[in-house]
Amino acid sequence: MTDTSDLKYAKEVFRTKGLAFAIVRDNEILSESRERGVAPFLRVVQKKNVRGASLADKVVGKAVAFLSVYAGIASVYTKVISSPAEKVFQEYNIHVEADAVVPMIKNRRGDDQCPIEKMIFTCETPEEAYKVLKEKVE
Repeated sequence: MTDTSDLKYAKEVFRTKGLAFAIVRDNEILSESRERGVAPFLRVVQKKNVRGASLADKVVGKAVAFLSVYAGIASVYTKVISSPAEKVFQEYNIHVEADAVVPMIKNRRGDDQCPIEKMIFTCETPEEAYKVLKEKVE
């Protein structure tokens, strides 16, 4: 069950503050960041209980999708989502809203796949992806 007011508030905070991501539960901001990449979201997942919260994020690839499932995020808004990430959310019945769907998330130069996405490409479960990311990212 998603709390649409939490997702709406997360989107509002995300947009008005120009954030990389915002996490909201019960109309309370649990975390927000302007840092790019997966590492800031991974730190939140490791340190805070975000189960049942809503996430608004600039870019969501398979890594963030798996971390969201692992952390118990209930709903997600993103400007850009990859097809593999969209499939993860569908598989785990997580409500997602996206402005654009792309085949893959690219690296910052835009000339190849994101290295984090490559790292977890073969992962099949949120737990497996979390373990890989925890060891390799930070």
